Amino acid sequence: MNIQVYLVAGWNGGTGRSLTAALLAFGLHLLGRRTVLVRQIHNDIRPVFDPIAMTLPLPCRDLLLPDRYILPPDLSAEAAATVHESDRRFADALRDLVTTEFGTDGDAVVDLCSHDRALNLATMQGATLILVPARASILEIDWAARGVAHIIELQRCRDVLVPALVAAIGPDDGRAQRTYRLQELIADYVADLNLEPTQHGAIIDAPFLDDRCLVNLMSQYEIWQNPDLQARCLDFTTAALAHALQSRMTECSIAEEATC
Repeated sequence: MNIQVYLVAGWNGGTGRSLTAALLAFGLHLLGRRTVLVRQIHNDIRPVFDPIAMTLPLPCRDLLLPDRYILPPDLSAEAAATVHESDRRFADALRDLVTTEFGTDGDAVVDLCSHDRALNLATMQGATLILVPARASILEIDWAARGVAHIIELQRCRDVLVPALVAAIGPDDGRAQRTYRLQELIADYVADLNLEPTQHGAIIDAPFLDDRCLVNLMSQYEIWQNPDLQARCLDFTTAALAHALQSRMTECSIAEEATC
């Protein structure tokens, strides 16, 4: 089975998560991959107006995050956390959705909701990469760095290895400063985790949509036909796939050295 899953994590409302997921899905589509954009929803809450799903030239689907398991009240907090981290219901439903759409060969880009169980270990285990968007403000840069460090720590504790990347969002001017801030903050937050430098979150530039382009998107114009946006989505997606491949090769090399 050649189903590839790409997870995009972030808070709801203004972090760029949904648009970043759409840009990645569109890039995969341009690369000739059969791709579905999956929006993870909680409590069956859906947006009233969704210009991305209305205009994006590939399938867009909603998939419900199941409610928590009802566990015995005397179960320890640690045991309960282990149960919820191992909950495969969403991961299995995602695989079923992709199989229904494309058979055994297709890609799913998942726009994760901000629920605390959205990015659990069972969902991570089947992923090709995890992408965390970071807008230009220092607060959003700080959140993204903390998020990547948390993902790295969570994976290390459970022996799960999925590349976690940061998608830096912003205009070309100030790009170097954004990258520097992200690198410094990620390094600070993982300093106590005893990780190799190659395991830190890589930073790639996401396509930046200016106000005019966003207005056109909200007005449901076909922004996806723009050759410049297509080229930037291809560059973005190619960079993400290259980093993911390099990270996996590095992890395999480290694992082989450890067994020698």
